[in-house]
Amino acid sequence: MNQYPQSVRRKDRQETDNAFLHEMLNNSVSCSIAIEKEGYPLIHVAFYHFDEASNDIVFHFSKHGHAGEEITDGKKASISVYKYGRLYTASKAVDFGCEYQSVILYGKIRVIDDEQERMQAMSDFFDRYFAHIPRSSYEAFTATQAKPIHVAKLRIEQWFGKEHAVPPLATDAFFPDFSAVMEPRDE
Repeated sequence: MNQYPQSVRRKDRQETDNAFLHEMLNNSVSCSIAIEKEGYPLIHVAFYHFDEASNDIVFHFSKHGHAGEEITDGKKASISVYKYGRLYTASKAVDFGCEYQSVILYGKIRVIDDEQERMQAMSDFFDRYFAHIPRSSYEAFTATQAKPIHVAKLRIEQWFGKEHAVPPLATDAFFPDFSAVMEPRDE
């Protein structure tokens, strides 16, 4: 993987500890997946599951549409996971900024074809996000219902972590007035 540098430009913001990577991947909900493609790269946003034991990011997507056509075995991809924090001001506008944490991952895609492995991966997703919902309140999905869903893994070959907190030169720090979490719509 020689196409990308082995470090970030702002060394003061680089995170190299695997604990940072694991913390970010275990405590975030969605990721952006960039897939190599002729012309423009494809970007796909998905829920994911981090499999620490194998160092894989597992995500799902529809077999239909652009993702189903482009997310294929052996294709190179990069994944971005990030969180933002407070915005901050300073005495000079050029020093205004935003807190953030981010991880960029590089690797190759493997689409899971084995039905048992695919259903286990989907169960892992479900357990990660919906384990608190009583199983008696819904009908579990079946392999037939899950047929239109592809599940893929990206084996992490390389990663970059970055973190930027409010610096000492800041004069104020605040969360934006808008929410990054989708609000329910009145229907």
